[in-house]
Amino acid sequence: MFKERLSALTSRRRLFVSGAAATGAVVTAAGFPAHRVRAIDSVDDSRLKKVLDRGKLIVGTGAANPPWHFEDDNGQLIGMDIDMAKLVAGGLFGLSQEDRRTEKPRDYIEFVVQEANQRIPNLLTDKVDVNFQFMTVTAARATQVEFTIPYYREAVTILLLADSPYNTLADLQGKKLKIAILQNVGADELVWAGVPDAEVIQVPSVADSVAALDAGRVDGTAIDLSTGQWFSAQNPDKYKYVPESWSPQTYAASVKPGDQIWLNFLNSAIHELLVGLDFSLYQASFKRWFGVDLAPPAAGFPVEFK
Repeated sequence: MFKERLSALTSRRRLFVSGAAATGAVVTAAGFPAHRVRAIDSVDDSRLKKVLDRGKLIVGTGAANPPWHFEDDNGQLIGMDIDMAKLVAGGLFGLSQEDRRTEKPRDYIEFVVQEANQRIPNLLTDKVDVNFQFMTVTAARATQVEFTIPYYREAVTILLLADSPYNTLADLQGKKLKIAILQNVGADELVWAGVPDAEVIQVPSVADSVAALDAGRVDGTAIDLSTGQWFSAQNPDKYKYVPESWSPQTYAASVKPGDQIWLNFLNSAIHELLVGLDFSLYQASFKRWFGVDLAPPAAGFPVEFK
């Protein structure tokens, strides 16, 4: 099966690396132990072959953060991260597009539920092959793991009640509105970046911020764009969100460093989901979890290079 799936690959590859990576230099980031990175330069040594030979993709993810990864009423993991893992696994193991729209890809996945602070350690100790767990790309994290191309651009928006007189970010300006947000360092400044004159109400959890909105104690809640989209998609008669957003951040899958063959496969699979042959699969998941209809990528010049 491996030879059939990888017939186009040679057994050796040229790898452009820095002197540090080529010698397996120790890379250290604050909060994580040092580890040695050895560049994989053979298909036979790559995780791609190991996963194909194993017959399962081991995916690190969470279980309590809708719409990204959470359990349905039957205890089955669902969400956008789960869909991304299913779509990639389906492509990896040669399933048809029709089958990739079903639950069949789960036959080729082992999900490892982990806390956010386990994402990097579990990669480095080979407990998982890849993380799909709404992981924000940062320079510090990139010293410990390698990130794929992005599959979502997160940001901050304002969630409102559906009957709110406000509809846009401009509507919220100059009214000294009460805006709830999850308690955190810099939370006030984060709200003020979008609504400078807001009275910021910090609360212990996102659920508390939405409860404050429901009870009329605040005029809106500053929330992740994806979460605002989720609430609005699930309860359109109750919630809406302003179309503008700010403070962007990137979500990407992450892998253990040093295996360009594995990273190349994941980048290719995700790329085709975003803008290529498999776009309709990504489009359907995006609609399901965020309630947004994505327009197909334009033909001709590749849109990602504009």
